[in-house]
Amino acid sequence: MLKGSRVEFIDSLRGFSLLGILIVNMLNFQYDYDFEKMFDPSIWGQEFGVYVTEILFQGSFYPIFSFLFGYSFIKLIESTKAKGLNTNAIVVRRGFGLIVLGMLHYIFIWNGDILLYYGACTFFLMMFLSSRIKTMLVWSGVLGALSLVVLPYLMTFVYGNDDLLTDVYAKGAYGDILLSRVTIEDDMMIVTIIMAIVTITMMPILGFLFGTIMVGPFALLGMAIGKKGHLTEEDRGMAYRKGWVWIIIIGLALKCATFIDAPWSEMVMTLGAYVLTIGYIQAFIVFYYSKAAQGLKGLLAGLGRLSLSNYLAQSIICTTIFYSYGLGLFGQMGSMFGLLLAVGLYTAQLFISYLYLKKWRRGPVEWLMGKWVYWR
Repeated sequence: MLKGSRVEFIDSLRGFSLLGILIVNMLNFQYDYDFEKMFDPSIWGQEFGVYVTEILFQGSFYPIFSFLFGYSFIKLIESTKAKGLNTNAIVVRRGFGLIVLGMLHYIFIWNGDILLYYGACTFFLMMFLSSRIKTMLVWSGVLGALSLVVLPYLMTFVYGNDDLLTDVYAKGAYGDILLSRVTIEDDMMIVTIIMAIVTITMMPILGFLFGTIMVGPFALLGMAIGKKGHLTEEDRGMAYRKGWVWIIIIGLALKCATFIDAPWSEMVMTLGAYVLTIGYIQAFIVFYYSKAAQGLKGLLAGLGRLSLSNYLAQSIICTTIFYSYGLGLFGQMGSMFGLLLAVGLYTAQLFISYLYLKKWRRGPVEWLMGKWVYWR
């Protein structure tokens, strides 16, 4: 089951989650959360494509990544202790490395970055390194319940619904797009500079708050499962296969609250997304240990091993396709063609990652992070 020093199942699940993340992000690349344009009825199949994304994928795949982040966090601790390395220093450098990488990604490439949240959440997770499994599970539940109430409002605060920004992405130069992420437009240069400094300074702090709410619940669940030593072998994954069909059905039913215009619908949708996350993980376990997965698990594991490089590559490719400094297709392609583009790009990354790993052991971004984290 092990491939070198890595757990192939974990890499494969991480590779699978990148598909859902890309499909969800594709709407942001195309519309930047301008919901009026996102539901433009003049584009063929537009509403159907948006609802497919909202119900099947939205909010249900980044928690898989969060779960794996927590799981890998525990395995990193165990590995560094076994090698006699300075565990705390390595974890701290990893957290800061992700924060810096996330900020660079946000400012220079795309405003939908998630790496900053993972990096900032690292310091929250460090508080649980000596905790019992029960404590991790309790806090996972508490944060999960809190996120049901807070998360919808956080999303409105972070992304908003600003038509001005969508015009910048469609028509502005690269410098205009970059400045729109870190400051507000003002005639006085000093005000613009001060606002940019304040924004950049506040990013890690807000990343810690948002990361704790967004990443924390499933990261703590992953830490608990990792501490139990589950999922690394087939027999230790058996208990997680039961009832996955019903869990997915319940999750999908709750996600259909998107069709209901009520104050509580966002909370129900978030709950449905979490339920669906658990169902997807269970379904993947069933698939992974089936005969049908034999030809695919190697491709998925390769993509997962290069997840950081592939995630950033998706941002670079898609912003180049949609933003004004590239092909300028912002808001023009439509959600259905966006779905097809996402599947096509993901398929290409599957095979490119597989071929890349035949020659190199790590991706370029993974290599840089390794140099920083381990100082070698």
